[in-house]
Amino acid sequence: MTEDMIGLRCALLHRPDHHVSIPIRFFLLSAVQYFQKQVRFIITFFLFGFPLFAIAQIVDTTLLPQAEVKESRLRSDFAGTRVEKWNTNELSAHATLADLLQQESGIFIKSYGLGSSATVATRGGSAGHTAVLWNGLPIQSPMLGLLDFSLMPTAFIDNAEIQYGGNSAAWGSGAIGGVISLDNQVEKEKFSLEIQTSAGSFGQFDLGLKSQYQIGKWTGKTRIFQKQADNDFTYQIRKDLPVITQTNAAFNQRGLLQEFYWFPKSNQELSIRFWGQQTDRELPPTAVQTRSLASQKDESLRGSIHWKSVDNKMVWQVRSGLFRENIHYKDPERLTDALSYFWNALGEVEGEYFINKNQQLLIGLSHAWTFADIENYSTPPQQNRTALFASFKQKIKNWNLQINGRGEIVDGKFIPFIPSLGFNGKVSDLLIIQGKISRNYRLPTFNDLYWNPGGNIDLLPEIGWGQEIGITVGQESFYSATFFNRKINNWVYWSPTDQGFWSPQNLSEVWSRGLEQRFKWQFIFEKSKLNLSGGYDFILSTNQVAISKPSIKEGEQLWYAPQHSAFGKLDLDFKNFQINYNHQLTGPVRTPNFTILKKYHIGNLSASYVFKRKQWESQLIFNVKNIWDTNYSVIEYRPMPGRNYQTQLIFKI
Repeated sequence: MTEDMIGLRCALLHRPDHHVSIPIRFFLLSAVQYFQKQVRFIITFFLFGFPLFAIAQIVDTTLLPQAEVKESRLRSDFAGTRVEKWNTNELSAHATLADLLQQESGIFIKSYGLGSSATVATRGGSAGHTAVLWNGLPIQSPMLGLLDFSLMPTAFIDNAEIQYGGNSAAWGSGAIGGVISLDNQVEKEKFSLEIQTSAGSFGQFDLGLKSQYQIGKWTGKTRIFQKQADNDFTYQIRKDLPVITQTNAAFNQRGLLQEFYWFPKSNQELSIRFWGQQTDRELPPTAVQTRSLASQKDESLRGSIHWKSVDNKMVWQVRSGLFRENIHYKDPERLTDALSYFWNALGEVEGEYFINKNQQLLIGLSHAWTFADIENYSTPPQQNRTALFASFKQKIKNWNLQINGRGEIVDGKFIPFIPSLGFNGKVSDLLIIQGKISRNYRLPTFNDLYWNPGGNIDLLPEIGWGQEIGITVGQESFYSATFFNRKINNWVYWSPTDQGFWSPQNLSEVWSRGLEQRFKWQFIFEKSKLNLSGGYDFILSTNQVAISKPSIKEGEQLWYAPQHSAFGKLDLDFKNFQINYNHQLTGPVRTPNFTILKKYHIGNLSASYVFKRKQWESQLIFNVKNIWDTNYSVIEYRPMPGRNYQTQLIFKI
């Protein structure tokens, strides 16, 4: 059983209710009423975070001449790791993180349909093999070990990056296939205001606001948004069958991100962030169901305190976070009304010491406490995890060598030592070589351990080794190729038992290997600029041990793991006019029902024009999604929309 199938059993798949409020006034009133109920969250967060903040304040620092605090990069810029990055402007072209990754990366997005849940599969791994960080703190659900990327609005992110390959030595459990890092930052301007609104097919309407301002010595940044859609698109299972209109698929989402920044000195920064979000989704029927009345409400509250301090030899960082998520699933036809929730409190201290211009040493300590509850747990479980990690980087002429190590204790039990070694260097001005070898792991989730019936408290962590080597040719215009190889033992599969229910077991060994290629060409003319970029991935991810239940042969490709995927993007800028075309190819995939979903091509076209004035500017954008009207499914029995349209207006001061 896949992670997503487990999620269905746990009432943790996401979609919405139908109550919609367009006016900003009503939205703000609803948001205030909602967040007033969460006073306990805010108080608890600051009680947890203040001790770490106090620790950071006693650090003796020497003022640097720079006007901004530079962040430690030993963990996020690990030598030998291939990285892809997006800034605020690039993120704003996409509504959600799922849309961004689907169109501009080689990551396979397992989407259940428009407005429905979306998970990721990096380098042939499972949905729980990609760690997701928000300003350095992991935000995956401890119950499922994954994140629903359809719930992540790009409007709440300033910078995003993917670190491909295993990096558990730096970031811990789940960082087997890669790490997705989402960061917020303060802008240089003292005041700014941005308003976005969009409308499109299937009743889609979005409204968002972002503003930065000064409050004494503090810089504040506020972002709010509301999204809604009916998602009542039509689809056809086969050409000989009638056209069907999707029902019970409405979506309504609202959110608030409040940030405060304080710079007591030019080399110190304190940031406080609070992120609240609520999503109501109806759960539409599958292509083989006649109707559905199910719905689900997702509520998330995330708070964090982050302190950074830099002197001539040291970079200190202290992070503290408290997260709570609720999921309320209802299905009146099955007489189901299930509420699940979790608390996750995290604290981390790290110090990076610059031994000399060629050597850096980082040492850090982290602790996480997690509590979760759902009616399918006999007793609400708790978990305590403490980790000590270190990194050393040596520069030798044009080459960098880096060693990472991590030791972790989970509820009093030691996890095997997790090391990694990476290198990168310039052979010439136009040729870079990089490589990495790493040990990586993933802890069993709370559902794996405690679900009743079926949970297995004797599960072992998934663990294994990975290797990769790559080259990059060129600079502004470039070509890169990365070969990777990874074996994971104790892979957790949910399988049927003789008692009639499903239970997870360490059944499998999975071997993933492949080739990732990327290119970018840039052409600059007198009044215009043309960018061409894209990539092609060939990935084999096979089960190496035959399994009888579920039936998986030795050497067989994993479910929903395409061997072939490719994407390409064309950007043409001419004065204030821009046109973009994005194309994706996803190869055929196997499903748990022993069927093959055929390959598909998806094209998206966007045209925009910027109106600039001295005090303000606005941008008008017109999008055509699935321009070739492809009939396809990413997940079996889950229809996807055909050609659809969207108009967007952005106003900035």
